[in-house]
Amino acid sequence: MLVDGFNATVRAAVSAYATVFAGWSPFAGLLALSVLIGAGMLWVVAKTSNQRAIGQAKRRMQAHLLEMRVFSDEPRILLRAQRDMLVANAKYVGHMLRPALFLTLPMVILYGHFDSVYGRRPLSVGETALVVAHAALPGSELTLTASDGVDVDSASVTAVAEGRTYWRVRATRPGMAEVQLQTPTGTVTKRVVSGEGASYVSARRSASWWRRLLLDPGETRPEVASIGGLELEYPSRQMGPPGWETHWAIWFLGVSILAAFLLKGRFGVVL
Repeated sequence: MLVDGFNATVRAAVSAYATVFAGWSPFAGLLALSVLIGAGMLWVVAKTSNQRAIGQAKRRMQAHLLEMRVFSDEPRILLRAQRDMLVANAKYVGHMLRPALFLTLPMVILYGHFDSVYGRRPLSVGETALVVAHAALPGSELTLTASDGVDVDSASVTAVAEGRTYWRVRATRPGMAEVQLQTPTGTVTKRVVSGEGASYVSARRSASWWRRLLLDPGETRPEVASIGGLELEYPSRQMGPPGWETHWAIWFLGVSILAAFLLKGRFGVVL
């Protein structure tokens, strides 16, 4: 499918980037990525916006702000300056909408890929996690097995109302392994990643094309029609220096926006 082919290309690029920082903290890779994205944001703004009109709107806002300070004791002039400042601000926002739209779509699509590296971590050796089959089949017709490196160490538990069947698995060595979900109509495999560092981990193999595009881009569509998804609940990862750990997207947005503002003069871009 087109979605799976696109995901494979982006996944390869994101995975290759993660390997560059294999010997570093994942946070270092996130910071470098944020600066690169910030520079990319400037390029998009420069190519998709009316830089002259944005500059004029900003100068008018500054002029009206100064006018409000100078004539603060003149109600008529003050009210007119406030009105004109609101008009200039509306024009500025309007000019910035186009680059914002061009930036939003790629960032929404890239979110799932970045989250697979910085939002989740591989299993540690000896650590357990749940495998969840989203299936239109009773749990009695589903069997989960695993390759070397992963043990299935529980019986299945089915939540009939939710259409889900659960197993617990344990990582026994670092590296790549897989689990196999056997059904009456075929087998669905799911990658399992264990070890240290920032690796690309796919939490869910989904049948839904929009989930694969936006939320679960790590693997292709399951081959069995009765399986809506096969999921491994990887542990979440918090990013940041000690005492400042939080969701990776907060650091990403903050650093990329800061980088864009610091680099705008060098790139000659008006924000």
